[in-house]
Parts: sequence; C-alpha cells; structure tokens
Amino acid sequence: MSWWQFGLFGAGGGLSVELLAVFRGCMQWQAARRTASGRRRARPPALWHYLDTAAHVCLAVLRAGMGAAAALLFAATGQISGAYAAVALGVSAPAVLATLGAVPQVANLVAGSSVPAPANGGAPQGDGTLEATGPGGGQ
Repeated sequence: MSWWQFGLFGAGGGLSVELLAVFRGCMQWQAARRTASGRRRARPPALWHYLDTAAHVCLAVLRAGMGAAAALLFAATGQISGAYAAVALGVSAPAVLATLGAVPQVANLVAGSSVPAPANGGAPQGDGTLEATGPGGGQ
C-alpha cells in the first residue's frame, strides 16, 4: 500500500466513529417518535432535537484528520502494513495519539526539547528535576 492509501483508510476509520454517534442519535429519535405501545406519536419530535449537526461535522473533520495522521505515522515507521490496521488505528486515533503524547520521549520531541529522558533509576529532586542515581540509590 502507498502512503495515501494508509491516510484514506485511517480517515475512514475516524469517520466511522462519528457515523456511529449519528446513528445513535437517530436511534434515540426513532424511539422518541413512538409511544410505549409502539404507535407513532401524533406530534413526533424533529430529528434536529437529537442531532447537533455543527458538532458532528466538526468532530467528523477532526476524527478523520487524527485517523489519517495516526495511520500515516504508523505506516511511515513500519508499524502497520495493511488496510485493516489502518482503519483500526483510525478508529482509535484519539486514544492512541493521547497515549503517545504521554510518553516522555515523544513529549520532549513534540515540545522541541533536545534533552533526553533520564536514564533508568532517576530519582525525583525537590524542585521537580530528575537526577540519575547509582546502584543502591547513591550517586
């Protein structure tokens, strides 16, 4: 697969999440149109009371962008190789990208800091900085 195909499949995965949110709103609207006995109400509510079009459009664009970005990132580094993985990554893009942002090395890269993360065994100091310690906690 080429890079643009990964991007399209990732964007499709992100869009599918928002389509499910719209589907859920339509199901709630359908239920509200019926009485407890299953008959249609005399004055059923409007669909727009159950769907926030502006929010759904905004979220669809954001989810598609995050899905495409995540799929492209993982494909460029050889972490995924197929359409199914790209779609799955697009669906889970917000959680995956948030988790990646919490990794100290990635956070430093995004922030533009060239300071490497401390070696294993770093001990917190009183001012919030880390200091590498030797075996047994000594320096």
